[in-house]
Amino acid sequence: MVSLNVPGVGPEIERRVSDIDAETLTPIVRAILDDDTATIDEWDRSPMRGGVGGGYFGTALFRFEGTATVASSATERWSVVLKILAKRPDEVPSGHPYWKREAEAYRSDHIQQASGGLVPATTYRIDEYPGESVWLWLEDLSDDDGGSESWSLDQYRQVARHLGQFNGAFLTGSEFPSGSWVIERTFDFSRTAGVVALVDTLPDEPIVRRHFPTEESRNRLFSAWQQRDQLLAARDDLPPTFCHFDAFGRNLFATTTDDGTPRTVAIDWDQCGIARLGDDAGALVFLTLVFLDWPVSRARELERAVLDGYREGLTAVGWSGPDELVSRGYRLHVATRWLEWVGIAVKLTADEGNYEWIAEMVGNPIEDVLDGNRDLHRFAFDTLDKLDLSASPPGDATDESSVGEA
Repeated sequence: MVSLNVPGVGPEIERRVSDIDAETLTPIVRAILDDDTATIDEWDRSPMRGGVGGGYFGTALFRFEGTATVASSATERWSVVLKILAKRPDEVPSGHPYWKREAEAYRSDHIQQASGGLVPATTYRIDEYPGESVWLWLEDLSDDDGGSESWSLDQYRQVARHLGQFNGAFLTGSEFPSGSWVIERTFDFSRTAGVVALVDTLPDEPIVRRHFPTEESRNRLFSAWQQRDQLLAARDDLPPTFCHFDAFGRNLFATTTDDGTPRTVAIDWDQCGIARLGDDAGALVFLTLVFLDWPVSRARELERAVLDGYREGLTAVGWSGPDELVSRGYRLHVATRWLEWVGIAVKLTADEGNYEWIAEMVGNPIEDVLDGNRDLHRFAFDTLDKLDLSASPPGDATDESSVGEA
């Protein structure tokens, strides 16, 4: 048996993967082809790169593909993705991360039945091995438009519209998913504290100069750090909704239904939870810029397209709150997510041993990544400038007519 070489995936799981045969795959292939007589002719297994999103310790991805003979005696091609979530020690449903949250999300009727154009990937089967792992057999997806790296502003607007419909459904009466795995999404600034101290005490360190080259930029970081509690408090005043929270192009697929209706299929639900109006719009913009899938120099164009589409989606499902509240929720997410992320970004890029991995993960040369980080800091500072944290949120953020059941 050849090791899978995945941290956290032990020999018992490796044995199970090696033992997968045509008998195991047949009911899954029949579900894919919608033919309960289909028989597998040939098949192959190949590992898939997990990236960051599921790339928590103990996650493995495989693509199974092949051919099958169907009832008409024709030969059909098929493929399916197996995502293995291995149990991680000391993680509980009420914590973050939680190794089984994604599986619970796929099982949730409330997510499966949410209205609008955002849908979870089709799950053909979920296998659970108690105390060891959960296996998700998921549809093998590809973008109709060739991948998020080639999305136009119109495509981002459409995806944002679908996110607005999804969030808006929970703002206008759809029941929230329930269970111990459903948590309030929060931010962790523990890594940022050390980075702020580093910038303060060693401003001439090369990595500090790369991220914050001027005294003004360093002072802006210190100011944002001082505002962290205000940022969190301001988010508490926004209407709660259920969010994907990791919704950007590498976790989203722009597709169409059989009748030509556009839809967005979402994977990697491990970050989902109860969050706030504007969070998914903020995540879409921020994470797209982090991974350089859109030029940071044109971030405001992306922002306008996403906010326009997100508002359209909210309106389409009956949410009628003020536009200013949507903008506030979006900006609070960008600012708060950046303040969390900057601690990770600086620490990772401080070690040149990480550069090859970072470049591979982002899909761009490390110099471009470092330049993008610096530009993203400026974008975050500009976003903070547009927030008045001392002001009350526009309208009545807790009006019962615009808040779903938490």
